[in-house]
Amino acid sequence: MAELEKLGTKYRIALRIARDERWERLQCSHKGVYADDCLVDRVQKHKIYIVATNDRDLKRRIRKIPGVPIMSVAKGKYVIERLPDAPEK
Repeated sequence: MAELEKLGTKYRIALRIARDERWERLQCSHKGVYADDCLVDRVQKHKIYIVATNDRDLKRRIRKIPGVPIMSVAKGKYVIERLPDAPEK
């Protein structure tokens, strides 16, 4: 949340969505780590999330993790990239 607040008014809609009580917020146990690093760490440990972002660098990092889909908004529409191949257990 703090990172979104620092980004200013350009990201006010993302901040409003993040503050919405209908979404469950998970606590980060990392200290002094960027939100991107925390997200990547969490989805590497638990591949049960869909990562929603328009951040190019974060998308590039998430694509390297098999089994984690990415959702974004492009041209006013929601886009979910195909589920990367997940290794068989």
